[in-house]
Amino acid sequence: MIEPYQGRVYDPCCGSRGMFVQSEEFIKAHGGRIGDISIYGQESNPTTWRLAKMNLAIRGIEANLGSHAADTFHNDLHPTLKADFILANPPFNQKD
Repeated sequence: MIEPYQGRVYDPCCGSRGMFVQSEEFIKAHGGRIGDISIYGQESNPTTWRLAKMNLAIRGIEANLGSHAADTFHNDLHPTLKADFILANPPFNQKD
């Protein structure tokens, strides 16, 4: 279990944003400040990428999800990012 109190949080396959919201809720629950973390992510499915952007926006969470949907393995949109925390679910639906 990671405890992202501050720093850069990155999810290379962020889906519709679930772990980002949990990170923000963790900080609030422990008396931290939301501005103490920076959120970065990426999602390959264009529809899910748009949902992630919307879900973060309606919660007032600023994040950099890249300029478009892209597969992290083939088109890393954050190639120079040095993250303090990396959140990722196992690739359950891999076909290859």
